[in-house]
Amino acid sequence: MSLPLGLKDLNLRLSLKIKIKIMPSQRIQEINDIIAKLEDFKKNPDSKDNIYAIEENIIFLNSVRSIPGYIKWLFNNAKGIDGNRLIELTDFSIEDWDKKMHGRLIIVQRNKNIGLGKPLVDKIVSFVLSEKKPLVLVSLGAGGMEIDRQVLEILREQNYNQPLMIIGVDKSTHAHKIAIENIRSTEKNLKIYEVEQLDKNKMEIIKKNEHGIAIILCKNDIFDLEEYFSNQYFDLLYHSLFGHHLSSAQYEQMVDIIKKVSKKSYEYDGFKSWITLIPQSITAWKYPLFLSDTIFSMLRYKTYDKAKLLGKKVTFFKKTGHYLREIE
Repeated sequence: MSLPLGLKDLNLRLSLKIKIKIMPSQRIQEINDIIAKLEDFKKNPDSKDNIYAIEENIIFLNSVRSIPGYIKWLFNNAKGIDGNRLIELTDFSIEDWDKKMHGRLIIVQRNKNIGLGKPLVDKIVSFVLSEKKPLVLVSLGAGGMEIDRQVLEILREQNYNQPLMIIGVDKSTHAHKIAIENIRSTEKNLKIYEVEQLDKNKMEIIKKNEHGIAIILCKNDIFDLEEYFSNQYFDLLYHSLFGHHLSSAQYEQMVDIIKKVSKKSYEYDGFKSWITLIPQSITAWKYPLFLSDTIFSMLRYKTYDKAKLLGKKVTFFKKTGHYLREIE
């Protein structure tokens, strides 16, 4: 099978650039442990709708035991996979998997040479500084909240002094723990609230008690947000590398809800790019779980042509294979 330009030299580039600093046996053991867990999921009747995704994850993980195996998978399997039926390992909500994935993603997002997430960070900071008034921001599918941490770091450097609430919406308890640890790594004195289900009344109570910057973590279902926050209650809502986890119907429903609950919103996600697969594979190779989620994310992304149809206010960043959209 012929793949797009750029993949044919991947074997050579991986061989030249990858220097595994951990014992190979550790890497293989991680692959074995993940596959064993996936095999257990296959036996669970509740997993019947995800059998295709589970099996594709297992095939992929077996392939990345070696570089030649990965190259073979790229040429023989990758283009035939149905991205709409895929799920990533972190979608299973296993604490150890979440820690490994978000931990590595945070490291990549902090790498200034890569610049992953920087366009969204810059947009949020620009918006906050331009408003010059108390604001309520929402991060959907907040994960480890590295985007938010970077925003807060820049605002602190700018001596920002307006009241600011950032709501991190994520149903995962594991993600909340990671987010708190990540935020605390640089913002040690920041007030962080944890609320199971956030509504307008609880928000107003917090706003009365807080006159600076605060983080609010909640587990609200994104599809129920309109029930608790209507009439564009939020000043800005954004999500990063989140939309591709949803089905097409769920994505459209989310966009409709976003328009109703927030005055302004940004979407940062990826588009399918075989060229960016090369540096992504090199960066992630030592970490099988992160590699799996990175590659499967790319397979779930919209194509470049479909991403262009999202509207006029879409900016593409071809170096990393991502786009930033202002939802209209």
